[in-house]
Amino acid sequence: PSLGFSLHVSAARQPAIRSNDDTFVILGGTGRIGTAVASHLLLRAPKSRIILVGRDDERGTRAVSEVLGEHPSVGDDGDNVSFRKADWRNDDDLRSVIGGCTCLIHTAGPFLEEKPTPLRAAIGSGCQAYVDVSDPLDYLELSLAMSGDAEESGLTAVLAAGAFPGMSNVMAVEAASLCRENGGEGAGVRDTRFNYFTAGLGGSGAVNLYITNLGFGEPMAQYQGGGLRLYEALSGLLLGKVSFYLSDAEWTNKSPVGFGNDEARARVGEQTVFAWPFPEAATVPAELGASGESSAAMGTAPDVWNDMLGLLVALVPRKLWRSKRFSQFLADFSQPLVKATDFLLKLTSPDDVGETHAMRVDVTGTDGSAVSVVQAHESFRRCVGQSCAEFALDLLEHPSPGVQLPEQRYRNDDARERIIKRLTSTPGTFAYSGPVAVSSAAPPSELDQALLKANEAENKQ
Repeated sequence: PSLGFSLHVSAARQPAIRSNDDTFVILGGTGRIGTAVASHLLLRAPKSRIILVGRDDERGTRAVSEVLGEHPSVGDDGDNVSFRKADWRNDDDLRSVIGGCTCLIHTAGPFLEEKPTPLRAAIGSGCQAYVDVSDPLDYLELSLAMSGDAEESGLTAVLAAGAFPGMSNVMAVEAASLCRENGGEGAGVRDTRFNYFTAGLGGSGAVNLYITNLGFGEPMAQYQGGGLRLYEALSGLLLGKVSFYLSDAEWTNKSPVGFGNDEARARVGEQTVFAWPFPEAATVPAELGASGESSAAMGTAPDVWNDMLGLLVALVPRKLWRSKRFSQFLADFSQPLVKATDFLLKLTSPDDVGETHAMRVDVTGTDGSAVSVVQAHESFRRCVGQSCAEFALDLLEHPSPGVQLPEQRYRNDDARERIIKRLTSTPGTFAYSGPVAVSSAAPPSELDQALLKANEAENKQ
């Protein structure tokens, strides 16, 4: 069977197929993100050997069958993809699975309150590259502290390398580059805004809801007045509407830059978002030397989900959201409704996928000029997996030993152009505007009210 995704970009934009005989080890390989990573690796590096690591034999067998079923051309023996039963938290298990691997990919979230043990194991193991989809700031800081050891061992590592965070970080650096160029000599970055949308989770609902729930108990780390500020009572608050396309009124330069803006307008349009503690709201402004504010938010469909989550956040104490037991219970309790929603979205989707994903990143310069970037994909799960796989392939083809975030590795114009070509040429991508000068880059429509509400709640504590 085919992958079932269209390719909305020309063949000339597609990266070359990697012909090396690499071995990729994917922690969390039996999960929905892990199998999406594996499937894209097999598409882009068909001679590779892919090892899916998990703790359950039955899930492992299903995961291997799923990935091979999407790539019937790999051969009847299916040696390209295999399963290894192991617990990555067990040092002996971890060492046994990464021995001899070319690249270690860690997708076994959630990462909250975990230690970067896989990265430490990869350093000095002979691995050439390491990629993960981590997002907690504490986890990222611990990982970045290993950069010297990774450089000494020859390991090239990139963290938070999915769609958001990941691709979104690179989009922000690209927008900032044009913003500085348009602003002239001495122009800098003032504000950065990250807004995301997903409709349907492609079977990954339990894990994603669990991670989302845990985030409601965490402080929001974002910039205010050019410095990092922690908002203890902001995560989960509704922030109003965001347009996941460039409107005619705001698009100051009508020359075509990317593709799919009209399709993004039709398929995604304007959506409600809520605050969530994505790390890029803290790390990207730091990289860009921003002097103003930042924010990060996400929304889902149908809109009733946003309203329901907003109500729960208002009613449930923050300390309960921090409880893994409570957050997991709520995710499991919601599963029947999530599955029903995914099914209905798939039935009504124009591409029979039902997992629409979109991002909008806005950067405002110190002179008031603004640049926006919009990206959209037919599948949230696929977009995360494809992005992770493309980062991994880029690390192998362009090594630079050390541990970095996407905005650090791709601060160079040529490197950023290379990875953007990879990330926006994946099957299922139906919109990428590129950086576009806009009249202004307004925050979500009710952000100011939410900040006031968060400040009032903190003052009462």
